[in-house]
Amino acid sequence: MPPSIVSASLLSRIRQRPALPPQTWYLVAATALSALNLPHEVPAVYRHALSLIPSHQPPELVRDEQLRVTQRMREGLVKTIVVGGLPRVLSHSENLIIGSP
Repeated sequence: MPPSIVSASLLSRIRQRPALPPQTWYLVAATALSALNLPHEVPAVYRHALSLIPSHQPPELVRDEQLRVTQRMREGLVKTIVVGGLPRVLSHSENLIIGSP
């Protein structure tokens, strides 16, 4: 496997872009990596997005937010079928499933 290009600092810079609506940075990062045919990088984005969910909330709220992030990531990857093609997106979805808690 090639070395990872995704780092916490890169994801932080994407997250802090003022032009991005709140809570969309991980969709932008995951779909861009998908379109660039870098499926092994998608779980890192997913794990980083989950790590930013405040753990001081009640467990059911944390679980709901984890589910929302997971659903949005899946939906974003499915929508990249138009750009990247079905085989590529299936490969990336498999990597997301492997990286899911």
